[in-house]
Amino acid sequence: MKVLIVDDEEHVRDGIELSVDWPKFGIEQRLMAENGTEALLLIREYKPAILFCDMSMPEMNGMELLQRIRDEGWDTQIIVVSGYDDFIYTKAAIRAQGVDYILKPFRKADLEQALERAIAAWRQRENSLRDERETEHRLRQAGALLDEQKLALYLKGEVAFHEGIRSLFYKTGLSMEKINVAFLLPKNRMELVDRRFSGDGELFLFAVNNITHEALRLYGSHYLCRLDDYQWILLTSSEGEGLSGLYPSYIGKVTGAWESTLGLKVLAGLCETAAGVESLPSAAQEARSALLQLSVVDRSAHLSQPAELPGFAAQEVLLLNALKTKNKIYIAEIIRSFVQTLRERGSLCLKELQLCSIEANLMLEKAARQLFYKHATDLSVPLWISDLDEWEKAVVRQWWALIEEEGGEAAGNRGIQSIRDYIHKHFQDNISLSDLSELFHFSPQYIAKKFKELYNTTVMTYMTELRMEKAASLLKHTELSVSEIAGMLGYADENYFSKVFKKQNGLPPLSYRKMHRGS
Repeated sequence: MKVLIVDDEEHVRDGIELSVDWPKFGIEQRLMAENGTEALLLIREYKPAILFCDMSMPEMNGMELLQRIRDEGWDTQIIVVSGYDDFIYTKAAIRAQGVDYILKPFRKADLEQALERAIAAWRQRENSLRDERETEHRLRQAGALLDEQKLALYLKGEVAFHEGIRSLFYKTGLSMEKINVAFLLPKNRMELVDRRFSGDGELFLFAVNNITHEALRLYGSHYLCRLDDYQWILLTSSEGEGLSGLYPSYIGKVTGAWESTLGLKVLAGLCETAAGVESLPSAAQEARSALLQLSVVDRSAHLSQPAELPGFAAQEVLLLNALKTKNKIYIAEIIRSFVQTLRERGSLCLKELQLCSIEANLMLEKAARQLFYKHATDLSVPLWISDLDEWEKAVVRQWWALIEEEGGEAAGNRGIQSIRDYIHKHFQDNISLSDLSELFHFSPQYIAKKFKELYNTTVMTYMTELRMEKAASLLKHTELSVSEIAGMLGYADENYFSKVFKKQNGLPPLSYRKMHRGS
């Protein structure tokens, strides 16, 4: 927080500065000006929260300065310190919504009381502005989500073309006549959100959209529409001469940027010709058909003809036996062995992997109905998974979830307590729900649910609180840099660490260190 002291007499400025215990009020910087002209320049540059202002000054006096502050809309809280008990000056302070009017010679107690009121008023104003900004942001997000949902329904062919779609195209600047369509599947989205973004799917999508805009900003208007977590459609205008032929290279530019920046890998199916807005559902279907033929494994050079697709249903007897004995490790081994068979086949297109997913879902439904619950929660494997590692984890977790559906409260609670103990010992490491799932043989959804029930918080929130406690201690008691502390606590991005720390402690790391070193 910054304070500006304006008075044409140096001894008055010094007197104000020496009279107040600034660290006690959280004041980090004090600025000085001799007149209103200098003060206005400093206000524009530094945006101080509090202004101590004399009224009688050369060049621009206090009345003019307060008028300019009000005209320019600054939120600076004003404390007048004047040698004149004049109604004109008092009226000017009132019109500028001044916090106090202190007569010279002033007392330290008067300055500090006025400062305390000014800080309270400034914080109230800041909170109000923050709430307004957050409300506006939520409204914009809700509007953007509604637009995306409208477009997703249209692209899936579930609604006819309507004016809402036309309005969205006008809003984004997309062409109505020549639109290129790419159908995209993020291959490792689940692992990436879990590990790199600590389960924050919104932050992940924010990063994806920013990279998309940067990669395509020279190309023209574009729109990334999510049909669901796994199916994305990228629309781009194709108005320029020859741009349509360059479309595959632009898609490669986007997907390459995602991989190099985030580690996100995708499969991309393209519609070969540009489409008009009213034929987009057909273009999306063509792009989807192209996608289904793409391989989800690296082809082996020595295999000219792949072996017959193995049936996952052949594993049913083994899985049911493991289910009866609640042997989670054996379940994982059975599924891992099947996935290895798929890899060794030499070729596997997305359409074939979807057949395996359909078989897996039929087996899960049958097992849930026959062995445990008619009302079992949704245990299906997403149809559009396009990565074998992610597919393996998803199937294993759903079979584990069948065991967890049966109950065993005491054993489950002991397992979650062991997970909490492990987090206490390893919170500085980059632990994800996926890691905990593999270590303790619980599905991620079970860990999340039971941890919240037992400790009234999420796993990630609990881990973040432990990290921030450690960070606060290191800031107070060591000379380690913010970057070093961030790295020690598992944060690759210092800026992200600083944002998390400020959210948890109310101050950025360096300000927190300065405040506690000064106390």
